[in-house]
Amino acid sequence: MSINKKITVALAGNPNCGKSTIFNGLTGSNQHVGNYPGVTVEKKEGVRIYKDYKINFVDLPGTYSLSAYSEDEVVARDFIINDKPDVVVHVVDASNMDRNLYLFTQLAELDIPVMIALNMVDILESKGYKADKEELSNLLGVPVAETVGNKKKGINELLDCIVENYEKGIFKSQKAARVDYGDDIKAETDTIEKLALRSKELSKLPLKWLSIKLLDNDAVAVKKAQRSENGSALIAQVQKSRKHIEEHFGETAETKIAERRYGFTNSVVKTVIKEMQANKKDVSAAIDKFVLNRLLGIPIFLAVMYLIFKFTFTVSEPVVGWFESFFAWAGQIASNVISEGPLQSLVVDGIIGGVGGVLGFFPLVLFMFFAIAFFEDSGYMARAAFVMDKLMNKFGLHGKSFLPLMISTNGCAVPGYMAARTLDSKRDRFITMFSVSFMICGAKLPVFTLFISAFFPQSQQANIMFVFYILSLCIALSAAKILSKTVLKGEPAHFVMELPPYHLPTFKGLLLKMWERGWLYIKKAGTIIMLVSILMWAGFTYPKSAENESLSAEDNAAAQIENSVLGKLSKVLAPVVKPIGMDGSKAIALVAGLAAKEVVVSTLGTIYSLGEVDPEESDPLQEKIASDKDWSPLKAVVFLIFCLIYAPCIAAVVVFFRETGSSYRWLALLVIGNTIVAWLAAFLVFQIGSLLKIGI
Repeated sequence: MSINKKITVALAGNPNCGKSTIFNGLTGSNQHVGNYPGVTVEKKEGVRIYKDYKINFVDLPGTYSLSAYSEDEVVARDFIINDKPDVVVHVVDASNMDRNLYLFTQLAELDIPVMIALNMVDILESKGYKADKEELSNLLGVPVAETVGNKKKGINELLDCIVENYEKGIFKSQKAARVDYGDDIKAETDTIEKLALRSKELSKLPLKWLSIKLLDNDAVAVKKAQRSENGSALIAQVQKSRKHIEEHFGETAETKIAERRYGFTNSVVKTVIKEMQANKKDVSAAIDKFVLNRLLGIPIFLAVMYLIFKFTFTVSEPVVGWFESFFAWAGQIASNVISEGPLQSLVVDGIIGGVGGVLGFFPLVLFMFFAIAFFEDSGYMARAAFVMDKLMNKFGLHGKSFLPLMISTNGCAVPGYMAARTLDSKRDRFITMFSVSFMICGAKLPVFTLFISAFFPQSQQANIMFVFYILSLCIALSAAKILSKTVLKGEPAHFVMELPPYHLPTFKGLLLKMWERGWLYIKKAGTIIMLVSILMWAGFTYPKSAENESLSAEDNAAAQIENSVLGKLSKVLAPVVKPIGMDGSKAIALVAGLAAKEVVVSTLGTIYSLGEVDPEESDPLQEKIASDKDWSPLKAVVFLIFCLIYAPCIAAVVVFFRETGSSYRWLALLVIGNTIVAWLAAFLVFQIGSLLKIGI
């Protein structure tokens, strides 16, 4: 079948409106993730072949408006204005239509083809109401399709609506309904438009939208106007118009514009929402009486996190055992196939021993991603952010800061830093980014799992992991408190967040999310971790020392490691880490962990593999560590505390540096400050534990 007709469709909508679920339903596995050029906001694109059309879908960042309050909003509107998609599908949560349609009022002002995907109609109906789709289409002047994204209902109807309206040319001739701001505001926007029309650059933009944005004091629009040919005259007129509006209405232009927009959306909702059944029970509201309760909210959140860890460790145990057996088998095969020598050692000790040590815990990471994705998609995590808002405010954090912290726990500090962009205040962003560094990210998870499984019984492993999670949260909050009282003084901004209705996630959606995050883990294992594992192997293997026939094979292996390049470096580092109960080889693993935290595990795997005499009798890494007299439960806990606090990996450091405006001062505080604090915390725990003879 020849495909020569193409349509570009942008999906826009509020956070939690089900936009990503719709995107997944439209594109399936034919999607890829990247970043918008020059910014750190995630970009998702996918393709669907439908009725001889190749439809390219772009999932824009979730945003409540198209103002310049966050990078997400700027990216969404820049894509619409500059890339000019054939149609923007505005995904609207039918159960929260008045708030969602606020974004529509701004899309309509951009003079672009728009249609509505009225999503979550089942949630609206469960509350005893229904939306009149035809009436909504007539009022807004745009096509409307009903969907239930998490159940894949209405996906084909949505595709039909896109293709049919595109073929009929309706999108090109469309006149979407606009907000009537009144004669006084219209007179001011008309004056601003005439001045903007004189600028060659500004005349290319939707002038009605631009004039409203200038009155709305939009930062990006104001900068564009200032740089235009008649910028000074235009800005002077904008200030004059803003002053006139404030004097006339007794309110700022921003307030009056928002008020008119909400008046428009409220009138639309009152017209199109029909009551089906009176007094029907609102399930979400009933659940929220407990989940958002002032006394029960935080205990329920802690119970949810405990369930996540319990599920992860319990379900993954047999699968982790299979993976460990596979890599042990792979090591034996490699030992039999490859002749004894450097190549065998590289493959068995460097690659399989190092990378295999990390990938052995891959099932556990996958199950963790699956469990967190379940609570995300169900609508609970938005409630968790709401519940944690008051607590986080006491520590100088913004309520929205909870989301970057959870994203970091869910995967990596890098997207956690990026997610801080959604906070409006520079102070709130910086404090949040510093706090993110202390969370147990997906990269740290194999390190914690390794030592917890080595020194604690299986029945207690989830409990210990939960304790470390609470510890990481306490450290993050304490760091935020200190920063908010010292170098980043001030009060967090007000927190406003939309709570989506509860719904049961789809199994396929959870698998997609789990695999998307898990694939990044595998790619890291196949690139960064493998490269560093090979470097660690070479560093502990060369220069070769002569074998001493009077020594045992184990002692010769130990002597080789001791006299190698990294062995000598470990002697230099030994005095620094001795007060915290470590030897030089542990310090090498921590230094290697700066490349990626999983490398701590791969480096230890390489060290223990090199120390083995018979690779065919290899035990899992945690068993090797548990039987090593240089380790103890206390030393393991100290090691994990250091891993939790010290400098993030190089990728995270680079993103942090960029997000803080390439400030070396903040970079030094993160890298050097965190490492010093990590050493002091480890020192206190080790010395007190040794004094009290705990876990020795």
